[in-house]
Amino acid sequence: MGPDNGMPLAMKFSSCIRILASVTLGALVLECTSMAASPPSQAESLLLAAGFKTVVASSDKQLQSLPTLPAGQVTVVTQTGKNFYVYPDLAQNRIYVGTEKEYQAYLKLRAQNNLPAPDPQASYFQQDAAMRKADVRDASVPWELWPSFSGLGW
Repeated sequence: MGPDNGMPLAMKFSSCIRILASVTLGALVLECTSMAASPPSQAESLLLAAGFKTVVASSDKQLQSLPTLPAGQVTVVTQTGKNFYVYPDLAQNRIYVGTEKEYQAYLKLRAQNNLPAPDPQASYFQQDAAMRKADVRDASVPWELWPSFSGLGW
């Protein structure tokens, strides 16, 4: 009988199929984990370190309103009479949300990392046509579509 150790051909084939399936499944799992979300940018890392929370856009209206936020900058949003600071992450369909306390911590972290402090009031001193258009766009964002930010634990 030789080197087959008395194992029927069907069992050998079945064993090979199981091994091949295991290797394929392992490769698939490895590929999926390597395709995980990209690491946060420096600004996003600082926002998280400052205590900002992430809110994922889950409805169609939220997903439509997300691109209306100015990319790469923190925007003040008033919801239920309270100011919140939001920063969009378009790639992950979410926003970072913080209060005045988290925003001040974010500014402090920016200074510690030798990053220039953003000046949210600077744009209001030079109201050209593009700024007026941006103001109208920002004012049109329907913040009632998002869940109450006050439920984030502040």
